[in-house]
Amino acid sequence: MKKILLSVVAAAILSSSMANAAPGINKKISIVATINDAIFVSKPDGSTWYDTEELFASDRYQTTFASNDLPVRIYSTTDKVDVTMVQPLTVVRGDSTQLNGVKVTLGGLELSTATAAEITQTTPVTGGFDNTYTLKITADAPTTPVTGTSTNGDYQGDLVMLFEPMP
Repeated sequence: MKKILLSVVAAAILSSSMANAAPGINKKISIVATINDAIFVSKPDGSTWYDTEELFASDRYQTTFASNDLPVRIYSTTDKVDVTMVQPLTVVRGDSTQLNGVKVTLGGLELSTATAAEITQTTPVTGGFDNTYTLKITADAPTTPVTGTSTNGDYQGDLVMLFEPMP
């Protein structure tokens, strides 16, 4: 009787272990890091990039908006840098109402997704060039989409720019 009870308990333990041993699930995350000594873009003091910036109304009518002047420091090993917007800057409210005529300039050059703005670095430093430019964003208030509706609300957008040193 002891042998039978022992073998029944052993069989029960063995079968429950096999039932719970489901195959594992592999998950993959690709990690990418780029080290590029040819260009570095930051705030003038070399600190991190901008997080959130606000557009301010130009007057009490709130028909045009502009950002503060945002200084952008570019260090590059070449004297030419191309800057483009990776995607068009759209500034929208939750219901898809968006600001009109959004314009982004860097160093006085208008940025777009179609053509790169070529910036000429003029201040030589050891190993390259180091200049600071002003980034400015302007936009117009949306037109009222439907009679009687308001354009009031919070609008948001993402500015994504690509800086490329040119040979």
